Amino acid sequence: GKIASVNDGFAELIALGVNRRALIIACMLQGFQQLCGFNSLMYFSATIFSLLDFTNPTLPSLSIALTNFAFTLVAFHAIDRIGRRRILLLSIPVMVVGLALCSLAFGFLDLPTHEAVGTPVSSASSVSTALLRFRLVARNAAATSWPLLILLSLILYVASYALGLGNVPWQQSELFVLPVRALGSAAATATNWGANWLVGLTFLPLMHALSPAGTFALYAGVCVVGWVGVWRIYPETAGLGLEEVGRLLRKGWGVDESVRGFEARRRAGRQGRSWDAGL
Repeated sequence: GKIASVNDGFAELIALGVNRRALIIACMLQGFQQLCGFNSLMYFSATIFSLLDFTNPTLPSLSIALTNFAFTLVAFHAIDRIGRRRILLLSIPVMVVGLALCSLAFGFLDLPTHEAVGTPVSSASSVSTALLRFRLVARNAAATSWPLLILLSLILYVASYALGLGNVPWQQSELFVLPVRALGSAAATATNWGANWLVGLTFLPLMHALSPAGTFALYAGVCVVGWVGVWRIYPETAGLGLEEVGRLLRKGWGVDESVRGFEARRRAGRQGRSWDAGL
């Protein structure tokens, strides 16, 4: 009976257009949250900074973590004021800039030859050994500008990630009507963990096959695709009730209608505050 109930729930989730569109949006956001490469940076940041010859690689890694924490708090305060859709459309291009600068900086650092690098790693236990194969040697030992640019670019990337993709996808439950909310949120969360597993599995082979510059350029390309997806199909849901979100997705993606409604609510809110101030 429980299996039949779950099957019926998934059938309703897929068969009805309003539920299917909500599922596509939620899974898209959760997938891009991981495929942009953020957790690769979190998993391997200390080792990467040690390869860049930072004296104490723990400090730049800590700065990455603190940036993520601080701008997550900012996102909590701003997400309803700016809007979910708008904050993504504004923050993802900044992520692209940060990743592109990282790729550029890595391109100006010398890499070992293919023979020195050796074969790719095949087990998680060899993470440190694998990354040591990518030890970067500056063309001039006294030049520290490129590693510093990498650090600043990663801080920029993490700050914009925390404002947008790190926060908005977890508002997924507001997309689903009550009968399928649990299954829809579970499917979207499973997408997140599946994409996380994929990124963790492929980071080292990508570093080997594409070089660090190519890997960060690939993540920047994923962010561009994610921005296009948000622009095309993600409606603005800030300030809407669950029934209103359902009406938006009933006949289509509801992007234009949702944006007009959000702008109208913002204007009404500003007028209300001006009226209160006058009193």
